[in-house]
Amino acid sequence: MLRMAVPGRCRLDRETEEKLRVALGDCPDLAFAHLAEVEVEGHEPNLVLFVWVVAPALRSIRSALNAVCRLVARTLPPDRFLDVVLLNPAPDILEEVERVGCLLVERNPEERAQALRALAAGASEPSPPAGSPWWWPF
Repeated sequence: MLRMAVPGRCRLDRETEEKLRVALGDCPDLAFAHLAEVEVEGHEPNLVLFVWVVAPALRSIRSALNAVCRLVARTLPPDRFLDVVLLNPAPDILEEVERVGCLLVERNPEERAQALRALAAGASEPSPPAGSPWWWPF
């Protein structure tokens, strides 16, 4: 069982959280990010950064995710870590993350609003044609 909450037990100190917020706020590929505490049954809770990248960044998703991970690595103290989860390919998780109310940064309010409208409408992207890689948009 998975339980998500606003960071509590494994919260970052205020200074580190603010540095992370500022660093992510300067990342052009990022639309918005949530910082949540996630507990998997039988394991200690961990911090997870849930990120949504802007549509143009999806063409080079690896590079966008690497940019976010580099920012996180440079911002956190050496003894801290957090997982980074890309929400774009798993919008169903967005609903639960939004419910928790752990928004850390919102660079692109329009992109977030569009994602939430699509979620509310139950819309999902059409499946790619058979034989096409899922990540190829053409």
